[in-house]
Formats: sequence, C-alpha cells, structure tokens
Amino acid sequence: MKRISPKSKATANFFVFVIGTRAQLIKVAPVIVLCESKGLPICLLMTGQHLETIQDLVDEFGIRTPLTRTVEAMERSTVGSLLWWLPSAYFGLRKSLQKIKAENANFDVIVHGDTLSTLIGAFAGWRVGARVVHLESGLSSGKLFDPFPEELSRRIVFRLIDLAMCPNDEAAAYMRSRHRCRVEDTRGNTILDAVAMVGAMDVARDQKPAYLVVSLHRFQNIYDSSRLLELVVLLEAAASRYPIHFVLHPATRKRLVHEKLFDRLAAAPGMVLSPRLGYGDFLRLAAGAACVMTDGGSNQEELAALGVPTIIMRKATERPDGLGGNAVMEADISEGVRSFLLKGDFGRLLASPIKLEADGPSERVVRSLLK
Repeated sequence: MKRISPKSKATANFFVFVIGTRAQLIKVAPVIVLCESKGLPICLLMTGQHLETIQDLVDEFGIRTPLTRTVEAMERSTVGSLLWWLPSAYFGLRKSLQKIKAENANFDVIVHGDTLSTLIGAFAGWRVGARVVHLESGLSSGKLFDPFPEELSRRIVFRLIDLAMCPNDEAAAYMRSRHRCRVEDTRGNTILDAVAMVGAMDVARDQKPAYLVVSLHRFQNIYDSSRLLELVVLLEAAASRYPIHFVLHPATRKRLVHEKLFDRLAAAPGMVLSPRLGYGDFLRLAAGAACVMTDGGSNQEELAALGVPTIIMRKATERPDGLGGNAVMEADISEGVRSFLLKGDFGRLLASPIKLEADGPSERVVRSLLK
C-alpha cells in the first residue's frame, strides 16, 4: 500500500489533532490551548474510542475549538468491541482527513502516545499525505508485546511519522538511531503542563489519616482472571490498615463484575470504589495520598511530577519518570507489595515536586510545529 505523496513538506498551515481517549486529550490539551492563544488554525478529530464524555476536560482546560467526531462514540471495554470499532474508526478518520486535504495544501496530523487511536491516526495521515507528527515519541519498553498492544502500536507509529516530538534525550536518541524522521527533544512531557494547569502541585501532603489511591486498567492486569483475583486479595489486605480509594475505569469495573469480584471488593473494610473521576479531582486526590498503586503510564508521569510515592503494577514500563525516585516497579519491591503496603514505609519513596520551567514542554512542541 503506497502513501499519497504530500505536495510539500513545508511547515503546515493547519493542525489536525487526532484524539481517541481521555488520557490523550489531557496530554494534548496544553498544546491545543497554546495553539488557540497564538491564533493558529486547528481541528480536533475524535475517534470515539471512549463513550464517556470528555466535555468535562474541555471545560476544565478551557479548550475553545469544537470537537469533530469521526465515528459514533462507544465505550470500548472489551477486545471484541475494539476490533469491531477499529476499521470504522479508521475509515471515518480518513474520510475527514481527505476533506481537510481538499482545502489545505499543507497540514499536520498530530497524534499522541500509544493507543489504537494513535495508530489509526498516524496511518490515516500517512495515507492522505499529511505531515504526521507524534507527541511523546521514542518511548519503548524494549519488549514487543509488553505492554500489549501499546508497545506494538508505538513501533508501527514510529515508521509512519515525519516528526517525532520526544520527551527526553533517551527517546530522541532512540528515534535518531532507528528512524529517518525529523526528531525534536521537547525536554519534558506535556503532561507536566497539564498537572500544573489543574492546580495539583499545590495540594498539601500531610493529610490525616493516611489513605491509598488505586487505579488499574491495563490489559495484563484485568483480563487475566488469576491476576485480577491476586490484585483483589492484595487490596483486601491493604484495606485492613488504610482507607483505599479505588478509582475504576469502565473496563476495570466490568471485569470485576464479570469475575464476581466487585461485591467482594466493595465489602472490604475501608474500601471506597468510585467511578472515573475528573482529571483535576483525581490528581488532587492522588497528590494527598500516602501512596498510589497504578498501572497507568500517564499516572506514572503525573505522580513523578508531584513526587507522590508510587507502586507501578507492571512488569515493564517504557517511561523513566519517577524510577529511582518516587516510583518503584512491582517486581523491584524486595519484600513484596503486600508486605510493603502493610508496613507503610512510604516515606522512602517521597520526593519533591518537579519545578516547571517558564518555557514548558508544550511551548517547545508548538515552536517545533512552526519550524
């Protein structure tokens, strides 16, 4: 399959952001707001990967650009539903990009991260001949199928892009050594700007009594029945000592109900099960926690910015954020996660919040787009 050759590789005069998930909108929001403040022409194409409204995020970040849906929004909480959605999302997105191409000789398709929306956005942009830009590029776990499907998605996207926006030197070096695209080091992740925008940096940490926050949604943790049961048993033990706020992604709740574990977990003393919170609400809750248990890459970055003690419930991570500081991988806790939680020695992971530069990552991204 051949790519439609772009008329020019000159700087784009129109910027198209492809967004599929809430996490993507959070990380791209500071860039969008900056583009709006500079009067740059932009379009926001939504692939409908999530059913839950993202209007609260639009309002929270003050985004003014209308959202254009390229496919009907539904919650894609199972493997089957994602496979059903994938082709319709791709063709709907490609149709929208072809319309944009008819009116704009030069335009950028800007994708972010490692979701399936990132993959179809990059491929559709590549096919219609746009300049494809990848935010948070060059990150790799080093294992093709871990995490799955995110790592596989990243590696395909790397081959489709024209401009890689890398959050650190290691990611930039990775892209320069393996791919022929233009590489820019943004010296930080745009999520740092998002964390600052919602005021999470200002939350006091000495709240009493101490509580834990849990957020788990990765494929490997919730779709493996034995692993999910193991996590429930672990949280039951921890809840005997600390209040726990378990913030449930829709897919996580569905799997707990399917495995008949939801009521069991809800009955644990000290356990509070809540639906997915607004971005600022979640970060402010996490910022005041004694410790956060998560498998989310974005959470890892956010909590590193805040310096909150963090346990990453994954075998591998492509992100360096917090490691060796406030964050520790599950496999690297010598006494085991259960003993660590019950002992409550979280102070050894406490770190100072990151101090943001006046010229943040989002500003550097926009400058690179305009080169």
